[in-house]
Amino acid sequence: MSTNRRPVWLEIELEAVERNIVEIKRRAGPDRHLIASVKGNAYGFGVVEISRAVLRRGAYALWTGNIDEALRLRSAGIDEKIIMFGGYLPEHIAELVVHDLIPTVYDERGLDAVSGAGAARGRPVGVFFKVDAGLGRLGVPVADALEFIAAASHRPHLVIEGVYTHLPFSSTAERDWALARYADFERLITGLRQVGITPPITQAWGSSGVLAGLPDCCNAVCVGHLLYGLNPLKPEVAGSDGLQPALKGLKASLIHVGQHVGGSDLAISGAYKIRNARSTGVIAFGIGDGMRRVLPGREMEALVRGKRVPVIGTSLEHTVLGLDAVDLPQVGEEAVLVGSQGNEEICLDDFAEAIGCSPLEAIMSISGRVEARYVNSADSIWGSFRS
Repeated sequence: MSTNRRPVWLEIELEAVERNIVEIKRRAGPDRHLIASVKGNAYGFGVVEISRAVLRRGAYALWTGNIDEALRLRSAGIDEKIIMFGGYLPEHIAELVVHDLIPTVYDERGLDAVSGAGAARGRPVGVFFKVDAGLGRLGVPVADALEFIAAASHRPHLVIEGVYTHLPFSSTAERDWALARYADFERLITGLRQVGITPPITQAWGSSGVLAGLPDCCNAVCVGHLLYGLNPLKPEVAGSDGLQPALKGLKASLIHVGQHVGGSDLAISGAYKIRNARSTGVIAFGIGDGMRRVLPGREMEALVRGKRVPVIGTSLEHTVLGLDAVDLPQVGEEAVLVGSQGNEEICLDDFAEAIGCSPLEAIMSISGRVEARYVNSADSIWGSFRS
């Protein structure tokens, strides 16, 4: 969590994350483990706080590729199973093993590093095998995976804990592609069983597959987006009913209120896109904090005193709001870029659309740059909520 003293902050609701886990488990089915993807600082929501929340609700394991973040979890006293995506060199594997972090392997150099680490500590190292079933990013090609994993199973100091792939999609056409690639992975799992290899964990689907309700031969799902109430799918594929956004607000305090002569130009060449504002407010939230300029032809609004006001300019450290609709605005008043105030609400989708990115990209741009405030600890909610 950032200790930034600038008066701008994210409000994150851990109760929403925990309720989302209940819904994800319902959709995935009772016979599947839920592995929480907390990569990218838990999608920008805070890796330590989110990890504690998902583990409270019975997540089987955490999954990340960032060694520094995994070590932060260990330093925070989180001793549960942490699986590492690829994202490191073979020479880092020995360090992973020291901290009981489960490495992913997909080539001979990785296997050699695991065997060496196991020999050094005098007991086998559990590993996950990543299979490239068609995404083309990382993993042993699915056509070669049976031979590769079968050979690896005979190596000393190595234990197979899991086999997984990644098949993300958002549109109907991409869903059909993912289903075809999934069939190849299913044949691999069947082939492994036929040669006597039954990994404790198999996983193919993430948030997209769970939300779309796709068939699944595996005993685990690895979910990221859905934990945070983000929908990776286009409306044509599936909605996200039953899930709640973890982000409850992107807010700031007015650090300055300006009064301007009617008809004056507020910036060189009218760069703030308004020439007749009489009242403006400034918040300490700019490009350096992850804010982006509003795209040409689009508009962004904020809420001040429950009224919608235009965002009229962004610089490195500041964003300027037009406050003509607000009677006598004051320094210190709250401005809401995402969230609700009074009877009005601005959702993350609206904010992201104005700056030309996805909701996740918007969050990741801000993550770690402004303070994250958790509106509840989620430690005591379950007395009044039962899954």
